[in-house]
Amino acid sequence: MINRRLGAAVPLLILALILGFAAKTSAWTSADLDVNHMIQSVRTPWLTVIAQGFNFGFNTIAGMITLVGATAYLFATGRRTDAARTAVVITAGWGLGAIYKIIVARPRPPAADSLVRRLASDSFPSGHVCLTLSIVVAAALLVRGTAASRLVVAVGAVLVVGQMLARVYLGAHYLTDTIGSLLVTTAALVLVVPATRRRTTDVLAEDVPERLADSRSR
Repeated sequence: MINRRLGAAVPLLILALILGFAAKTSAWTSADLDVNHMIQSVRTPWLTVIAQGFNFGFNTIAGMITLVGATAYLFATGRRTDAARTAVVITAGWGLGAIYKIIVARPRPPAADSLVRRLASDSFPSGHVCLTLSIVVAAALLVRGTAASRLVVAVGAVLVVGQMLARVYLGAHYLTDTIGSLLVTTAALVLVVPATRRRTTDVLAEDVPERLADSRSR
């Protein structure tokens, strides 16, 4: 099982590194800038409000609030396994993106094109996209097998794509940065999600015999 996870994750991690370093070249950056300017050419007040909503709704502070709040709520309501899995999924997907930022160290797009202030210097991958995808996957795992599953996945897909476009629209990232986020976060989740799922199975397997024993003793 571990070999399978590594076999799926490692190529994504390597591809993300190659993409990140290739994107730092002048030719690639020039092409990325052309895409940025094309997307930014449709800027309107209402689109900017929506894009800024994506920006503030998934920034570092909002991400920490979501991570701590969701974990605490699930733990307080007795869903301890879900709480642990949610914390691991969000932390892994979001955290690995932060590590790749340091490794690749790609400069941000020109500040003159940006509608976002106080940006960190590293651009690849987009932390906002990493966080959005991680939260969406964590939410999908929470409702897996329920009637809400398809709706959560569909809404989540819209959020991730919307976030990718919003980062470029705001001038905070290149499109390549957002694609890199998908690669890095997916690789992280490929590694951790099966492990959390197995842990859930182990907990249930241990819990069932205990409950049977309790019922027989009564």
